[in-house]
Amino acid sequence: MDEHDVVEAGTDLLFGDPKSVLKKIGLSILDKKQFEAIFVSAGKTVAEYEKDNTEQNDIRKILFCEETMRLLANEIRKSNSFDWLNDLDRCVNDLLSLSELDSINKARCKKHFEDIVIYQIKKLFPQRYGSYCLGDIHDNVNSLMASTQSSNETLNKILELMSQNDGEYNQKSPTTHEDWQDKSSYTLLEWHLERVEVDGIFAHKDSYTDDIIKLTETWQKERDEYPGWYIIPYNTAVELSMYTDENGLLQKHETEDIDVMLDFAYELCWRRIKTMLPYSEYEVFHLRQIWDKYYIKIKENAGGSDKIRKWFYIGQILLSDYRESMNWNEWQRLMDILIVYQESGNNGKVDLMIERAKACYFKLDIPSLRRELDQCDIPEECYEQRLLVIGLDLECGKLEESLEKLKQLRQDLICKVDENNENYYLKSLEASVLQLLSICQQAYSLHKGKYEFEQMGIDEILEEIDRKKEFFNWESWKNNVAKELFNHCVDNQFEKETFELNRSTVTICSYSRSGHAEGYQLYKVLEKLGIPFKCGCVTVISDMELSLISSICDIKNRLGLLLLVRCSSTGTIEKLVNRKFVMDLESGYIDDVIDILINAIEVNIGEIIAMGNGFPEYLAGHIRENVPILLQRFSSRASERMQKKELQFIQKIMSYRNIPPRFEVTQLMDKLLRQISERMKVKLLPLMMETEIVEQVTMHSRVDGSNGIDIFDCYFNKQGLDTLFEEYHVLIDEDVINWLLKDDWKSDYEWKTKVVRLKILDEYHLLSTKQHDEYVKLIWANIDEKTQLPKLTGYYLWVYETLPYIDESIPKLSVKNYFITYDIATDSNDLYLKQLTLLCANVELGYWNEKEVLIILNKISKYWYKIAENTANIMFEDNSRKAVYAIAAMLENCNSMISDEAREILIKLAHEMNEKGIYTKCFDIFILRDEQWERDVQENIFAMNESQSIDSLRAMEKYIKRYPDSVITSEMLEKIVELIELRKEPGLLSAIWILHNLVYAKNTVIDTIGIERIDRLLFFWAELINYDNAAMKDIKHCIELRQACAALAFRLFDWKTVNCGKGVEKWREICKSSDEANEVRNQWIW
Repeated sequence: MDEHDVVEAGTDLLFGDPKSVLKKIGLSILDKKQFEAIFVSAGKTVAEYEKDNTEQNDIRKILFCEETMRLLANEIRKSNSFDWLNDLDRCVNDLLSLSELDSINKARCKKHFEDIVIYQIKKLFPQRYGSYCLGDIHDNVNSLMASTQSSNETLNKILELMSQNDGEYNQKSPTTHEDWQDKSSYTLLEWHLERVEVDGIFAHKDSYTDDIIKLTETWQKERDEYPGWYIIPYNTAVELSMYTDENGLLQKHETEDIDVMLDFAYELCWRRIKTMLPYSEYEVFHLRQIWDKYYIKIKENAGGSDKIRKWFYIGQILLSDYRESMNWNEWQRLMDILIVYQESGNNGKVDLMIERAKACYFKLDIPSLRRELDQCDIPEECYEQRLLVIGLDLECGKLEESLEKLKQLRQDLICKVDENNENYYLKSLEASVLQLLSICQQAYSLHKGKYEFEQMGIDEILEEIDRKKEFFNWESWKNNVAKELFNHCVDNQFEKETFELNRSTVTICSYSRSGHAEGYQLYKVLEKLGIPFKCGCVTVISDMELSLISSICDIKNRLGLLLLVRCSSTGTIEKLVNRKFVMDLESGYIDDVIDILINAIEVNIGEIIAMGNGFPEYLAGHIRENVPILLQRFSSRASERMQKKELQFIQKIMSYRNIPPRFEVTQLMDKLLRQISERMKVKLLPLMMETEIVEQVTMHSRVDGSNGIDIFDCYFNKQGLDTLFEEYHVLIDEDVINWLLKDDWKSDYEWKTKVVRLKILDEYHLLSTKQHDEYVKLIWANIDEKTQLPKLTGYYLWVYETLPYIDESIPKLSVKNYFITYDIATDSNDLYLKQLTLLCANVELGYWNEKEVLIILNKISKYWYKIAENTANIMFEDNSRKAVYAIAAMLENCNSMISDEAREILIKLAHEMNEKGIYTKCFDIFILRDEQWERDVQENIFAMNESQSIDSLRAMEKYIKRYPDSVITSEMLEKIVELIELRKEPGLLSAIWILHNLVYAKNTVIDTIGIERIDRLLFFWAELINYDNAAMKDIKHCIELRQACAALAFRLFDWKTVNCGKGVEKWREICKSSDEANEVRNQWIW
């Protein structure tokens, strides 16, 4: 606060409303972190314009980089509180005048940058901004300045009186801290910090050395006066971060003496370590440059011992940052060098041992972590390092052992404090140890089932924590960070302004102290305490876990990934790693993540098997629970290279024996296979056929009571892949086929797995005639006595009709017998309806005769009347629609050749269904079709009721296929295209799929609307349906629409390649892009 601001504040305190003080104070006293965040955010927004990805883009990124924005913010803070807007305009002009941006870009950048800054200032200080805009601020200044002298004198008298009254108390108690939520008061040691005013990078180049030395000397003096906290108090950390600004001088190592720069970098790093704030890419880059340059000097035997100690310290900081960024190449290079000089650091050898263990933890490699910890020989006096090792032991599940070590560590610290009662560091460390001791004691008591017995001891630890808050206050850290994270989440809800320039997304790892940094700070506090997110059954920050991990993901996404694996709730993953989150990531990062997750399961599979079905209390349990969920979600963007690795991973994981049911390996396999392209599956089919047959038991059995599934139960998502088989010349090893044909199966599961694999080979003509005959014998070698069908548990009944058979009557009679004898009305099993619908769609026309249709129709009718007794049931509408679709499928199969009795039943059923709001247009076409019906379905597709619109579209599709030459068919097809052109919802997705189905069937009715028109629609939709326009809530629908368009484009390409235009070609290019979702990409099969 400058003198002018003090005078203004004093005047208001003496003569006005005290509440108006904040309104009168100029922007120069605006909290530094908040003020800088405004400029950094505005600069980042302008820097990330997407206009062209040319030199203009690169210039914007340099001009509006984070460091420049911080320096600009500090320059504006020095301005007169009433002239800040003019100074802002002048500084931005100066910044842009030196650049090579074209004039239009300069004007736009200036306008948008200043608009954002002014908007944020207006939001934070509306009264201040309003006064400026009204033009009366100068009058206020003149009136206040007239009384400056008297007000200043009066204020000084008041301050002097206050100082006299409190002098005695201040001598005894330098600082009293009152937590914002915890109202207990306690004493904190005083640590005097001061702001060092230097011009930094804006100064003349001759002043750089003086500024660097000035900062270094001041910071060294403050380091020497450091009270000794193990973990700095939150408010002190905030103050220290405000007074730690290198002002762009870190990059001056090219011109400044390397010894001077090393001292400067060391002091900067020491302060940053204490504040526990993240390093920006700019800082890491220049710290590494300084470190490398001094390493050259060390190799020339020109470095002093104290300088080497500082150099080693900076190297440790870089190691930590590379580890958190998972930049393992750079991490290993530095580690190899630092090991040579480990005796030069303070506890260098011990610290590097712990760093290697942490690296294993970050790699999610528990076996290697155990080996590293076993090799950690920590001297007794290295108390801090002992605490860190105990924390890592906890991650390995060594709860009881860690508890004993903690008790011994605390006892050693107490003895050491008794010897030296003035050592504030040891007192602070002992207070910190209590935090982990409390959590471990509670976890151990719960684990042993004697929490009540141990309650007194736990309460004693908690009381001791409360008494020692002056040395470390966990609640203060937690509550203040929670408040900042909440504010950050609220700020993110403000709608961002749009700009004329198209923008290109560029991932920039930048540090902003607004929610992001505080979240990272709390993570570092937990790391120093050795506390995991969850210890046994005890969670530490479950109430703020989501916001904490989200904030860290924004600045250090690989560290965020580790925390997602370690989080205590799968709900955190489901909320954070949603469709929008995954689609916004770079493809390279996606591949890295998938690689990490697959490796985490492979290297820890022994740990997962060993822990059985135990609850996820430590790292192995969280890998078992969380990694599969993360892998499923990130796999929606997996590249072809990673899809290949996923298939190889599936083969490996499905071959393991004794995998506990709680590890849902079959569910993971199923979800991954859905995201892998048919091309890759065909390509690796010979390898996958060699997969060992092992039944993987899951926690939940299938609907029909079966349990395990094989890879090939869900391998291909599409049919008709002959073109791919020919392209890759797929051949299966004869030994593999003979192994599958061998009649030596020992269980129904092994038999079924062999049959399913052979079924695929037979469908694509990979079996010889002799092998085919042996395959048929194998199918009918294991028959269910009740159904007289092969024991292919888990398969729909229509599959049996597609199997080769010995006696053709066997499958048909058995399948029909199920539908004719099963009492759906009694069991209320809607699976019957789905089975019937699929069967009718996959067997030849005329499968059902009149008598059979009547029997089944009576069963469905009774079923519907039963569920209609309770229309309030949430499943009533859904099950009613299933009944409608099943009836329609059956009528279509029998070509509406039904008896009069059946017709009467249908007419009555349709009438009563309509009365209850169930639309029956799908089967009305077979019994009630007339001109009124034709008009109704064409009108109803534009209805706002989803069921009415979609059911009418389904009815139109059936009509078009049934009467392709009708004039009404052309009208209906025109209406469907019109709905697509109008982007009408609901119904849009169904309409696109109807066009796809017609093209897939190569129905010439498509010619009535023309291939060119569909092509234009596809081109239009490629531009319109994009992820940038999709909000969080409709990103899934956006993917579904793009999936339908890609499928339609591919089928057009496959059918009428010559007639395809820009629309089809556009979708072909989209499906090649690594930025596209795999559900969309995989629609383009070849």
